Amino acid sequence: MNDEYNNNEYNNNEYNNNEYNEYNNKLDDDWINNFEKTDELYQDFYKDDLYYINLKYIYVSRANEIEKIKQESFLMSRPNYISREEILQILKKSVTDDDRRYSLLSILKYNITLDAEEIKKFVLHEDIQDNVERNYLKIVKNIDAIGLEKTINMLHDLNDIILIFYEKSNELKTVNPHTSTKKIYLRSSTGNNKKTIRKQ
Repeated sequence: MNDEYNNNEYNNNEYNNNEYNEYNNKLDDDWINNFEKTDELYQDFYKDDLYYINLKYIYVSRANEIEKIKQESFLMSRPNYISREEILQILKKSVTDDDRRYSLLSILKYNITLDAEEIKKFVLHEDIQDNVERNYLKIVKNIDAIGLEKTINMLHDLNDIILIFYEKSNELKTVNPHTSTKKIYLRSSTGNNKKTIRKQ
């Protein structure tokens, strides 16, 4: 009788232990699943590496008017970095357009680096002065490798490399280009806004 009682008690304890373990495992699985679901909601607000960037080409005529703007996505061979060789290849294929020759006037880099808690102000255009001071748009002074900082996932599409080209003149130059500076006023045919860039 005692043996039968002990066996029943053992079986009950084993059953309870198994049930307890299954309950704990279910709790662990539920916690992990809930965490993953919550984490997915915030993925867009995490900063991440840039694997591609927009290239924008702006072609300016000898009359100082913007003639054409082109855009394409560029897949970088290394995250957050465009090598000097890649820059040279981009320039080589873009200095000619519609059988016209252009010279590089300027390279600009637009790299959004704001943090997640600043998105609301940025989207609602609050604290504009702060955004101006941050100056996400920077001039690339040399034809060399371009480094980029990580960007919040949802803002990856806003990062640009802007290349401005000026149409070459057919006239013979009589002035030393290294000692002269010319102001170029870019104006759109649809508006009166101007941006001044010095052409060396």
